[in-house]
Amino acid sequence: MTPSNLAAIFSLIVIFIGAIYVAASPGAVMAAETGPQMVSPKVDPAAKPFQMVRAESASKSTASRVGTRADHLVILFHGIRGRGSVMEALRNSWQATLPDTVFVAPDAPFAHKSGGRQWFAVDDQIMRPERIDAARRAFDRVVSEIVKREGFEDALDRVAFIGVSQGAIMALDGVASGRWKVGALVTFAGLLALPPTSSSARTDILMMHGAEDKTIPPSATTVASGQLRSAGFTVTSKIYPGVGHTISSEEARDAVIFLREGFK
Repeated sequence: MTPSNLAAIFSLIVIFIGAIYVAASPGAVMAAETGPQMVSPKVDPAAKPFQMVRAESASKSTASRVGTRADHLVILFHGIRGRGSVMEALRNSWQATLPDTVFVAPDAPFAHKSGGRQWFAVDDQIMRPERIDAARRAFDRVVSEIVKREGFEDALDRVAFIGVSQGAIMALDGVASGRWKVGALVTFAGLLALPPTSSSARTDILMMHGAEDKTIPPSATTVASGQLRSAGFTVTSKIYPGVGHTISSEEARDAVIFLREGFK
């Protein structure tokens, strides 16, 4: 499938996220999240993500799984107040391009007062790095169960992490800390909460951010990508003009092309 065909597909995506209606033409494929403005730093890792298809249990969280052939595994991490099911739109738009891939979108392990889920709490509107550290055990448990269930324990190079906002924060931390040496990492509107403590030449990273993001400023991706490169990671970072705290059609297209090339 050519990039022009992919662009045509993404231009037709229309998504409902909670009560928010988003038409992708050529702007948002989905609203990443909406939430309170952060105080220190000025970042809000709160968000609403996308939705998926069939619910299965993964420990105490629910994982939506799509795909039967298991050449590759893509794990999609939603943002705050969301559920794994909200990743459905993204998965649907990628499946034809990545036909030999199983997509799994787990629910975050902790309840949010809105009725959704979260990877860590931000109720006081302050981004505290220690919260990321405290959330690692629960995140790793969710990922470990998925990797084991899908048969990729000894093939992490064929696993990709996809994260949006709060989900991107956790996915970045999992890779930057050296806990998860997966083959690829793609982030939408993320940030690196803790400095990298490891590097992995086998993990290719694509970081994307909207230039008009008022929730997590695009400088967060610029800073994080620099830190990761200094630590030895191979990182591609892109800032998208006119895009806010959303996933635009162009970002979604660039992400699936990145995965397709990496999966060859």
